[in-house]
Amino acid sequence: MHEQLAVQAQLEMAQIAEQETARQLISEASQKLSEAVQGKANNRQGAKVAQGVLSVGNEKLTACTKLLADVKHEKEKIEEKLKKLEQRVANKKRTADFVEPTTSDLAAKKNKKLH
Repeated sequence: MHEQLAVQAQLEMAQIAEQETARQLISEASQKLSEAVQGKANNRQGAKVAQGVLSVGNEKLTACTKLLADVKHEKEKIEEKLKKLEQRVANKKRTADFVEPTTSDLAAKKNKKLH
Protein backbone atom coordinates (compact mmCIF):
# COMPACT_ATOMS: atom_id res chain seq x y z
CA MET A 1 0.00 0.00 0.00
CA HIS A 2 2.83 2.38 0.78
CA GLU A 3 4.23 1.74 -2.71
CA GLN A 4 0.86 2.53 -4.29
CA LEU A 5 0.70 5.72 -2.28
CA ALA A 6 4.20 6.68 -3.42
CA VAL A 7 3.25 6.04 -7.06
CA GLN A 8 0.15 8.23 -6.69
CA ALA A 9 2.26 10.99 -5.12
CA GLN A 10 4.67 10.83 -8.08
CA LEU A 11 1.76 10.96 -10.53
CA GLU A 12 0.34 13.92 -8.66
CA MET A 13 3.64 15.80 -8.87
CA ALA A 14 3.95 15.00 -12.58
CA GLN A 15 0.44 16.33 -13.25
CA ILE A 16 1.14 19.49 -11.29
CA ALA A 17 4.27 20.02 -13.42
CA GLU A 18 2.23 19.39 -16.59
CA GLN A 19 -0.34 21.94 -15.45
CA GLU A 20 2.39 24.51 -14.92
CA THR A 21 3.76 23.80 -18.41
CA ALA A 22 0.27 24.23 -19.89
CA ARG A 23 -0.20 27.52 -18.00
CA GLN A 24 3.12 28.82 -19.34
CA LEU A 25 2.11 27.79 -22.86
CA ILE A 26 -1.21 29.61 -22.47
CA SER A 27 0.53 32.70 -21.12
CA GLU A 28 3.02 32.81 -23.99
CA ALA A 29 0.31 32.18 -26.58
CA SER A 30 -1.85 34.94 -25.10
CA GLN A 31 1.05 37.35 -25.27
CA LYS A 32 1.80 36.39 -28.90
CA LEU A 33 -1.87 36.73 -29.83
CA SER A 34 -2.03 40.15 -28.23
CA GLU A 35 1.12 41.25 -30.04
CA ALA A 36 -0.18 39.91 -33.37
CA VAL A 37 -3.52 41.70 -33.05
CA GLN A 38 -2.14 44.99 -31.72
CA GLY A 39 0.83 45.16 -34.08
CA LYS A 40 0.94 47.75 -36.86
CA ALA A 41 0.83 45.07 -39.53
CA ASN A 42 -2.11 43.29 -37.84
CA ASN A 43 -0.38 39.95 -38.32
CA ARG A 44 -3.21 37.51 -39.12
CA GLN A 45 -0.91 34.54 -39.62
CA GLY A 46 0.74 35.13 -36.25
CA ALA A 47 -2.69 35.52 -34.65
CA LYS A 48 -3.87 32.19 -36.12
CA VAL A 49 -0.76 30.40 -34.86
CA ALA A 50 -1.14 31.98 -31.42
CA GLN A 51 -4.82 30.98 -31.32
CA GLY A 52 -3.89 27.40 -32.21
CA VAL A 53 -1.24 27.26 -29.50
CA LEU A 54 -3.68 28.82 -27.04
CA SER A 55 -6.28 26.19 -27.90
CA VAL A 56 -3.77 23.35 -27.43
CA GLY A 57 -2.64 24.86 -24.13
CA ASN A 58 -6.21 25.07 -22.87
CA GLU A 59 -6.91 21.46 -23.89
CA LYS A 60 -3.73 20.31 -22.18
CA LEU A 61 -4.59 22.24 -19.01
CA THR A 62 -8.11 20.79 -18.95
CA ALA A 63 -6.82 17.24 -19.43
CA CYS A 64 -4.14 17.70 -16.76
CA THR A 65 -6.66 19.13 -14.31
CA LYS A 66 -8.99 16.16 -14.80
CA LEU A 67 -6.15 13.66 -14.51
CA LEU A 68 -4.85 15.41 -11.40
CA ALA A 69 -8.31 15.19 -9.80
CA ASP A 70 -8.43 11.46 -10.63
CA VAL A 71 -4.95 10.92 -9.16
CA LYS A 72 -5.86 12.82 -5.98
CA HIS A 73 -9.05 10.79 -5.63
CA GLU A 74 -7.14 7.52 -6.02
CA LYS A 75 -4.52 8.74 -3.55
CA GLU A 76 -7.25 9.56 -1.01
CA LYS A 77 -8.75 6.08 -1.44
CA ILE A 78 -5.37 4.45 -0.83
CA GLU A 79 -4.74 6.68 2.20
CA GLU A 80 -8.14 5.70 3.62
CA LYS A 81 -7.44 1.99 3.08
CA LEU A 82 -4.03 2.38 4.69
CA LYS A 83 -5.55 4.19 7.66
CA LYS A 84 -8.14 1.43 8.14
CA LEU A 85 -5.45 -1.23 7.87
CA GLU A 86 -3.29 0.54 10.45
CA GLN A 87 -6.31 0.81 12.77
CA ARG A 88 -6.99 -2.93 12.39
CA VAL A 89 -3.36 -3.73 13.20
CA ALA A 90 -3.47 -1.46 16.26
CA ASN A 91 -6.75 -3.05 17.42
CA LYS A 92 -5.31 -6.54 16.98
CA LYS A 93 -2.24 -5.53 18.96
CA ARG A 94 -4.40 -4.18 21.77
CA THR A 95 -6.48 -7.37 21.73
CA ALA A 96 -3.33 -9.50 21.80
CA ASP A 97 -1.96 -7.48 24.73
CA PHE A 98 -5.22 -7.86 26.65
CA VAL A 99 -5.18 -10.95 28.84
CA GLU A 100 -8.58 -12.43 29.59
CA PRO A 101 -8.94 -12.79 33.38
CA THR A 102 -9.20 -16.37 34.52
CA THR A 103 -11.84 -17.67 36.90
CA SER A 104 -9.29 -17.85 39.71
CA ASP A 105 -8.31 -14.20 39.07
CA LEU A 106 -11.95 -13.16 39.33
CA ALA A 107 -12.42 -15.21 42.51
CA ALA A 108 -9.32 -13.63 44.05
CA LYS A 109 -10.64 -10.14 43.30
CA LYS A 110 -14.00 -11.03 44.81
CA ASN A 111 -12.35 -12.40 47.96
CA LYS A 112 -10.20 -9.25 48.20
CA LYS A 113 -13.29 -7.05 48.11
CA LEU A 114 -15.00 -9.10 50.80
CA HIS A 115 -12.09 -8.74 53.23
